[in-house]
Amino acid sequence: MGGVRGRGRPSVVAGIAAVMVLSAVPVLDTAASAASAAVPAAATDTAELTEARQALADAKETGARVEVTGERSERTTVYANPDGYSFTLEESAVPVRAAAPGGGWQAPDATLERRADGTVAPKASAVEMEFSGGGSGDPLVRIEKGGRSLALGWPEKLPVPELDGSSAVYREVMEGVDLRVIASTEGFRHLLVVKTPEAAANPELQQVDYVLKAEGLKVVKGAAGDLAAVDADGKRVFSAPPAQMWDSAGAPEAVETAEVPASPAAAAFGA
Repeated sequence: MGGVRGRGRPSVVAGIAAVMVLSAVPVLDTAASAASAAVPAAATDTAELTEARQALADAKETGARVEVTGERSERTTVYANPDGYSFTLEESAVPVRAAAPGGGWQAPDATLERRADGTVAPKASAVEMEFSGGGSGDPLVRIEKGGRSLALGWPEKLPVPELDGSSAVYREVMEGVDLRVIASTEGFRHLLVVKTPEAAANPELQQVDYVLKAEGLKVVKGAAGDLAAVDADGKRVFSAPPAQMWDSAGAPEAVETAEVPASPAAAAFGA
């Protein structure tokens, strides 16, 4: 497990000081989007083959394609075609379903809810993700995919967050400054909201240190200031664009970052 530290510089006016986005990186087979085959790739055992053949028969009889439900994944859907012998695989750039507890699938839902252990998490997401429920024992955000994870830590004790849809707001992490984390179904965004000119003048905002810890991943910085968390084979699992900051008028401008652009003063990581 390793860690990196980031620095963020605040906006000089009241408003959103910075934003970091972390998301998981999808693996898309673009050629498969319109591919046809004799049977779906996974239809190797008797049960799956029977379902596929039945779908072909139904599609030929009705003249409309029929989904092979056993072939569903987070991003892919397989249909039997009305010609009676081929299949079409459709693959989405974003999750169209999420794994349900106990098996099966459910619609993705980034609405945050409190768990029994006090942490906060989306109702249904394509990656394992949890936010701090307050205090100093847990990281601000932890995101995991395929047994590999990233954890983003806030340097001080956090208040209990206020939840509003997909947002968790940690009030007054500094005087006049709120910390907001916004979930999606495959990642999160992280913002520091500076509410007054006096808060923007706080010298503590000149450098905010975070800790980014990786397990089974290596975090690397791109030439454009973006971040990528790669596995042992060099494949990107999570990625984050360069951090930004803007004033209350909403006009973004580039953020100068020090050691890592994931200067978690503002960033978004995700799948």
